[in-house]
Amino acid sequence: MLVLRQIGCAFAFVLGVGLTGSPPAAAQDDGASIWAELALGDLEAIRDLLAENHPGPVDLENSRYGEWLRDGFAEASQRAGRADSMADYERTLRFFVNGFRDGHIALGLNYQPRIYSWPRFLVRRSVDGNADSVFYSNTDAVPVGAKLQSCDGQAVDALLGERVDPYFFNADIPHTRRWYVPRLFTLDPGDEELQLAQCTFLIDGETRAVDLEWARLSARTRSEQFASLRSDRPELGIAERDGIVFVGLPSFVQTGSRARTMQAVIDEIGERRDELRSRAVVFDVRGNGGGNSAWGVAVAQALYGEEWVSRITESFDATVDWRVSAANMAHLDGIFETVSRDGLADAAEYVDGVRTAMAAALERDEALVRTSDPGTEPSGPPPANPISGRVYFLTDSRCGSACLDFADVMRRLPGVTHIGLPTYADAIYIDNTVALLPSGLARFSYSLKVYRNRVRGNNEFYTPEIPWPGGPMTDEAVTAWIGELAGHTRSE
Repeated sequence: MLVLRQIGCAFAFVLGVGLTGSPPAAAQDDGASIWAELALGDLEAIRDLLAENHPGPVDLENSRYGEWLRDGFAEASQRAGRADSMADYERTLRFFVNGFRDGHIALGLNYQPRIYSWPRFLVRRSVDGNADSVFYSNTDAVPVGAKLQSCDGQAVDALLGERVDPYFFNADIPHTRRWYVPRLFTLDPGDEELQLAQCTFLIDGETRAVDLEWARLSARTRSEQFASLRSDRPELGIAERDGIVFVGLPSFVQTGSRARTMQAVIDEIGERRDELRSRAVVFDVRGNGGGNSAWGVAVAQALYGEEWVSRITESFDATVDWRVSAANMAHLDGIFETVSRDGLADAAEYVDGVRTAMAAALERDEALVRTSDPGTEPSGPPPANPISGRVYFLTDSRCGSACLDFADVMRRLPGVTHIGLPTYADAIYIDNTVALLPSGLARFSYSLKVYRNRVRGNNEFYTPEIPWPGGPMTDEAVTAWIGELAGHTRSE
């Protein structure tokens, strides 16, 4: 039962500066902005990539995908025609892409501004979603800890609905909305007309209206502050802190030397299996946005043994329909070479079978080809629980794609307690490839196949049995918290 993900999901994309100098900003002779032309060209490319290579538009079980491809493109095209800046260009494309509510299609920019504007403070939302407070400030008027009430007469949720949600937020995963609150207070060049004039805060128990003073904010500072809101990401490897064994799994995108390191981690778990089964062990996937799910299966097998893990994975229905196209065939060829080189023999065999099926479907001019693997019900009683200690599965809300496949297994193994924050969620369209858009300003990632009977529904996330109590998920805070859960005494 192998589910391969080579790219991961949308939140795994990072902005990179792939172009030098300034992007085009001149108007054409006919008076139209060149940004309108670039936006429309890239928008059409995204539409065509999806129409020709993605299973959604030809999926008879999901009419919404095809409807948004048509209707969303029409609305996005109108937005493209009004584009007059890089920010307008980006919003146009993100509006179209975000409308699919599919975390496995993603836009990654090859360019970002060097300077933003901001009102000299940034706001975040608490984990429970009940408070928006200032976490970074260089103005005495708005101290760190001030609670934001409203701006220009609008509540924070109304501002998010107008300025952020259409481009970033997937309403099917409500707990991720808090990620985007800081974006309200950093504006791209060309967005000066969106600057808010006044905000109301609760400061030291008093309600104060503050006139905003907008200033320049470097991209570096912006990135650093946004990154500070995320959980610590563990190092790939095994570490012991306060008597607790932490298995750090920050990603399942592991190739080359990283693949060798991952294999070394798996080997060490296997060598220490008897010891670890009696210890407090934490599988730490904070920040893990996916990759190749075969790694997660191998990690679970190293501790629990193949019999237990196979009993679970072989019960999963892995029937999928692959979108048939020459481009997808070429991508599968590349995946086959990668997994073969990294020594993942089972994965290579699976991909080779898909290649054979798709080649035949190409000859028949079919839109979809099915690889059927309905799973088998376990026969007989399960093996004895091998765990005498405690096993914790620690997630934050970045756990997506192949990390969710790992969760599918871990949450069904005996003795595992899921702790932390609710996971991310992914659509039933998976296995990604990437294309550079015509402008060269952005890349677009899209999926090749659709699950038919996945153990998780479309955009279904997992909620931990024991929720994170709040605050930053730093290594130190996590260690202290799990120590309390496991009944350990913290070392000084």
